[in-house]
Amino acid sequence: MKIKLLMGVMLTLGIMQAATAADTITFTGTIDSNTCTVNVGNSASPTITLPTVGAGSLTTAGNTAGATPFSINITGCTSTADDVAVRFTAHNPDGTNLGVSTGENTATNISVQLLSGSAGSSALVFNNGIATTAKQATASGTATYNMTAQYYAKGKVEAGTVTAVADYEVIYP
Repeated sequence: MKIKLLMGVMLTLGIMQAATAADTITFTGTIDSNTCTVNVGNSASPTITLPTVGAGSLTTAGNTAGATPFSINITGCTSTADDVAVRFTAHNPDGTNLGVSTGENTATNISVQLLSGSAGSSALVFNNGIATTAKQATASGTATYNMTAQYYAKGKVEAGTVTAVADYEVIYP
């Protein structure tokens, strides 16, 4: 009787294993030979220096100051890069802007806002620390994003240094 019970259990386990066999997932993709070159102010990793402004110009949430233009130049793209965009990832996300690194002598109640265009243009919105520009068609393998960085008050700003950092990359949507 014990042998029959043991064989029955083993047979049942074998059937259960067959019934729970794993399905498969297939991953496919394409490796593109596109090799656009990107530079900002003749550098791949630039420092954009915002001007010194008085804390008195940043006394209320939403005040901005120190608008500083810069350009992201994309060149040498192959013909497969029809549309490109630039994605920024904040090192220190702060709501919809770039958060400021903390430390001794750091300004408070301040962030850095990126605009897609000149001063007064639409701000890029960081969701979960990521913001992406609008797509832009590459003409003859090139595209230029004219951008602006500026101080953005989150409340009454206290004087100090400001450092905000973001990684950026060109994406091919």
